[in-house]
Amino acid sequence: MNLSPYSISGTLFPLAESLSSGILLHRGDSILFANKAMSRLTGFTAEELSGKPFWAFFPTPVCNTIRDRGRNRLKGEHPAARYETVIITKSGEERWVELAVSQEDIKGERAVVCSFIDITERKRAEAAQKQTQQLLTQIIDGDPVPTFVINAKHVITHWNQACEQVIGMSAADLIGTTKQWSAFYNTERPIMADLIVSGEIENLLRLYGDKKLRRSPVIDGAYEAEDFFPQMGEHGRWLYFTAAPLRNALGEVIGAIETLQDITERKNAETELLRMQADLEATVAIRTEQLLQAKTTLEQDIARRETAENELLTRYAELTELNCLLQEAQQQLVQSEKMASIGQLAAGVAHEINNPIGYVNSNIRSLKGYVGQILELLDTYEAREAALPAEDLTAIKAAKKAADFEFLREDIGQLLSESEEGTERVRKIVQDLRDFSRAETTQNWQAVDLRHGLDSTLNIASNEVKYKADVVREYTDIPMVECLPSQLNQVFMNLFVNAAQAMPDNRRGTITVRTGLAGEEVWIEVADNGAGIPAAILDKVFDPFFTTKPVGKGTGLGLSLSYGIIQKHNGRISVSSTPGVGTTFRITLPIHHQAPVGATP
Repeated sequence: MNLSPYSISGTLFPLAESLSSGILLHRGDSILFANKAMSRLTGFTAEELSGKPFWAFFPTPVCNTIRDRGRNRLKGEHPAARYETVIITKSGEERWVELAVSQEDIKGERAVVCSFIDITERKRAEAAQKQTQQLLTQIIDGDPVPTFVINAKHVITHWNQACEQVIGMSAADLIGTTKQWSAFYNTERPIMADLIVSGEIENLLRLYGDKKLRRSPVIDGAYEAEDFFPQMGEHGRWLYFTAAPLRNALGEVIGAIETLQDITERKNAETELLRMQADLEATVAIRTEQLLQAKTTLEQDIARRETAENELLTRYAELTELNCLLQEAQQQLVQSEKMASIGQLAAGVAHEINNPIGYVNSNIRSLKGYVGQILELLDTYEAREAALPAEDLTAIKAAKKAADFEFLREDIGQLLSESEEGTERVRKIVQDLRDFSRAETTQNWQAVDLRHGLDSTLNIASNEVKYKADVVREYTDIPMVECLPSQLNQVFMNLFVNAAQAMPDNRRGTITVRTGLAGEEVWIEVADNGAGIPAAILDKVFDPFFTTKPVGKGTGLGLSLSYGIIQKHNGRISVSSTPGVGTTFRITLPIHHQAPVGATP
């Protein structure tokens, strides 16, 4: 009797559609009926499933097996059965199902009823668990630390090679048994891993405290212990144990892992150390008595030494303070000596030049008068030339022509004027040298016009500056400043020379000197458009012996001494620079000198 899918579905619909598992019918080939759960499982619609070959759901090897079993069941040769297999969904995905097959008579004809339960996630979990188990086995077996694992039923699942070597019992004899105790004790008793699995280790911890068993400070729920086992080896063996629980995804304890370490040598060393300690304590007791006797003498000696040390510390503090004062005085003395030497040299040079230039200038003035008188005499002679005989007049004219008398008469006055101007310039330089050195005033504070000191110093430094740069003066009115003029002139000299030497060889530069007033202070700026100073070394320019000049071109002391001089004047000196643009030094000085407290006026 033939049954249409509609008639079959009409017969089974109320029951089949109420099930969550996939249900389909076939008679050896085409599907006669499939419920909605089957559509959700395979991805095919009810229309696509109707008439679809039943065997198309299975991969080829599985398909042949299922086909043979199905035909046998249709013949009634095998009872209904359940088995797990793989089916292929509409998207090509393979899913695991639990297939239950039974035979039913539907309207007088035998048909196969198949029930499909999706077990893909379970199969994947089992595969992952198996893979994890294999990985755990590889890790444990390859671990050089003796390690074994038991499951929730206290059955040994792993016993690695290191454990075999240390304990002397093979994995083949222990895996699958609950005889882990036999490796350590003569009679059956739980070990740490058993106590963790059974949950009794907390009671044992409260009973014994932390003398032999203690919680691990590293792993939560883990414990560690050490004990002596006399039955191991020739003389017994000390072992150190660590045990930790193994949990599933839900946090439930499913086993425990335990490691051990042979610490016999360490314990023997500790025992020997204790023995040596006892011997040492006995020796110490003897020596203590001797030391107690020496203690009194030593304490007395210490008291004497403490007194001497306190006195020494007091002397040291005094010497340190004196040394600081000495260094400061030495620095001031070096500066003073240097300035005195420069002043003496300048004064000596000025004196030596001033004497000859004085009489040279005087002689030039006298010579100028004499030449004037001679020229007047010659004018008188010229006035009488007409009265001379013709032959004398001819000879005189020839002599005038030969001597180029008209040129000499005109040029001699110009020569005398230029010579007088030259000697005046020399006199001015001599005066500037004396102003620069101020040798006659030495270290006395004076109220001076700093612009005059700048001009005098520029005149002295002209030989260093004139070939390298043009000097631009941008002076403003400033009051007289109480200072040590010769020392400030030395500072100006250092800045002018440095500015000139900062000019590149391939161009002529400009040095700008400015003055200004700010409240109770005056300021002086020396700016150049030279090579500039890199930012990395700008903070070091005032350090002693630091210089950017080539070897042999500078000592590195000019700016350091200048810094000290400005500090001595209670002033400030700062620098700003841009490489390739130029450098500016700014000096700020108080108008009135404030003498240090306690200083002699």
